[in-house]
Amino acid sequence: MNHKEIITNWKEFKIPALFSRSHNINLESDFIITISGPRRAGKTFVCFQIIEELIKKGISRENILYINFEDNKLIGADSNDLEKLLEVYFELYNPNKDKKIYLFLDEIQTVKNWDSWVRKIHDINKKIKFVLTGSSSKLLSKEISTVLRGRILNKEIFPLSFKEIVLWKGLKYNLKTIDYSEDKTEIKKLFNKFIQEGGYPAVTYQKVNREEVLQSYYESMIFKDIVERYKIEDVKKIKMLANLLLESTSKDISYSKLANKLKSIGMNTSKNTIIEFLSYFEDAYLFFQNIKYEYSQGKQLGSIKKVYFIDNGMLNSISFKFSKDTGKLLENLIFLELRRRNKKIFYNRDNYECDFIIQEKEKVVQAIQVTENLNSENEKREVEGILEAMNKFKLKEGFIITLDEEKKIERKDKKIHVLPVWKWLLGKI
Repeated sequence: MNHKEIITNWKEFKIPALFSRSHNINLESDFIITISGPRRAGKTFVCFQIIEELIKKGISRENILYINFEDNKLIGADSNDLEKLLEVYFELYNPNKDKKIYLFLDEIQTVKNWDSWVRKIHDINKKIKFVLTGSSSKLLSKEISTVLRGRILNKEIFPLSFKEIVLWKGLKYNLKTIDYSEDKTEIKKLFNKFIQEGGYPAVTYQKVNREEVLQSYYESMIFKDIVERYKIEDVKKIKMLANLLLESTSKDISYSKLANKLKSIGMNTSKNTIIEFLSYFEDAYLFFQNIKYEYSQGKQLGSIKKVYFIDNGMLNSISFKFSKDTGKLLENLIFLELRRRNKKIFYNRDNYECDFIIQEKEKVVQAIQVTENLNSENEKREVEGILEAMNKFKLKEGFIITLDEEKKIERKDKKIHVLPVWKWLLGKI
């Protein structure tokens, strides 16, 4: 490995033109900053954005180093390489050691024993500020919990939100007056595209073959982030399970039923293996499980799960039938937005179902119901579902998110806000 070449490449590197992302990453704390999220969601560009912000604040380029460990030149790198790269960086750049030095290490999870090395440097040199990225939620939990416990502050980056896309298009809005805005029609057009095509930056910002690009992302996540990472031998089985989960997006899943479906096509799989594989999917930010709210944690863990997928556009590129199932796409989109907003999410099911329950600390603070539209056939069910949750959790207000309806429903002392999804996405929870 030519460590000098790696450092020299950064010295000559020109940061590409960027669209500003919402990141609220604070570099003033004493913590190691970690940025996790799905592959190609924009973690690298967030790093570049932060670097540009630092330079604008007067930080010398010599005091900033960025390395992407998915570079072919760095395949097989370990902690010794990290040590050597740092030595070469100090030699070639001669940074001002009296001022803070910023090290951006992209896709760090590919480096063997990286966490021990980062802890060592962090503990002995407080002038060095680490910003680490990885395409695995484990980057910030199981794999480093003992080594870096209490030293990290994590931020998650997801594909673009609808609000980010609206701002990128240069559309200005005020939610109080948006119904009378000239941009309302354009905003709604953007949303109709967003619900089908999702928010991956490459297919939003560039003229590319959307389906081809998103299919390649999906394959990379399956093979690089799951098969290679966890040394899966039966690739066919993990791909078939992914197909079953795709079909179940926004629906209930049963570990036993999934195991039986695989068994029926000649793939003997235990329930425990299904659970293990699902944890790999979640770590790779490909699929997510949502559990029923229970006051007992034991009951929560044993409850029926609902499954969601990382991006509507990728979902439609892989499984074309979803493009016609607007209700499922809408529910998936809202789950992702709640995750993007760092909400603790459950669902409620007693006599009726309420799609999303939001918990803060130990208290339920919000109930959200999702339906494509309200009509004579479904209104009673949808309203009763959210009212049941509101009564259960002592909430005075609740939300029903639809494609394009807006009104208020009042039941005794309860107020239900029916909102168009595009307006909800542009607002605050």
